[in-house]
Amino acid sequence: MKETRRPCSAAAVLAASLGLVLGATALADPPATVIDSQRIIHSLQSTPSSNTRGLVVAARPAAEDTHRISLDIRFANNSDRLTDAAHAQLAALGSALTAPELAHSRFLIAGHTSSTGVADLNQRLSESRARAVRSYLLEHFHIEPERLTSVGYGAAHPLPDFSPAAFEQRRVEISTLPARF
Repeated sequence: MKETRRPCSAAAVLAASLGLVLGATALADPPATVIDSQRIIHSLQSTPSSNTRGLVVAARPAAEDTHRISLDIRFANNSDRLTDAAHAQLAALGSALTAPELAHSRFLIAGHTSSTGVADLNQRLSESRARAVRSYLLEHFHIEPERLTSVGYGAAHPLPDFSPAAFEQRRVEISTLPARF
């Protein structure tokens, strides 16, 4: 049998190439969303307690901690190396943590991963990513080290609205810690 080939038009080649590029873009991570410093301050600011003649009447904690914000801080794949996309978000976070409203507060930097991959690796990766954020803030914003604590949770605390393997599970959360007396 004789194989016949039909000439390929330039339009067909262009359409196929465009399809490959668009398909690759659809599989890539979504663009980073940067949350500004004022929104971070608002999310992390604790409600001031009322003082009455030496007694401190503190607000009753809510069932869910409301002084927390999840940030899209990007890292290289399977790495704790911050990407260029992370620097804009870290600049806003650093500005917020050094603002007068938060200057005397303490914070927990929590790293999370999706459920894809090996659990032990995800745990170590989440810990090292949280440490990388802490180190960046200490170095670039000169925040007192005792104000920042880092911890990694791996995939143990997934967001309920997303699949455990979803991109959104790979996040860094910043929470306000109670004041030390």
